[in-house]
Amino acid sequence: MNYKTFSKNIIPLFFLFVLVNAIILWFQNDLPKINIDSMVVYAANVLLFTLSVLSLMMHSKAVDKKNPNAAIRGVMGATVLKLFVLGTAALIYLTLAGTHRSVNAIFVGMVLYVFYTFVEVRIATKINQDNQ
Repeated sequence: MNYKTFSKNIIPLFFLFVLVNAIILWFQNDLPKINIDSMVVYAANVLLFTLSVLSLMMHSKAVDKKNPNAAIRGVMGATVLKLFVLGTAALIYLTLAGTHRSVNAIFVGMVLYVFYTFVEVRIATKINQDNQ
């Protein structure tokens, strides 16, 4: 997959990233009232966007190979990467924040993970269909 096709495929992820940032910015003054730290949600959004792009890169490279096991290894590798990075980030945040931690922001990050995964799966499905 070339750069132009790949950059075209990540446009939905970019729109989701911008939309989430706009929503956080819009409700920035109201979020502390419900115990949500906007900076934690920003960080989660950046981390999820970055991991989704890396995951799509891994998937795109795996789909180009003739071996069907390569695609499975790419998907599994991306899943393990996300698991370790997101789990480590959550543990680091919860440990360093101490009593001022925002558990609700972690839950918002979990919801964002579902949205990013949905968009990523749709893009990966489209890539698979285009390669057949």
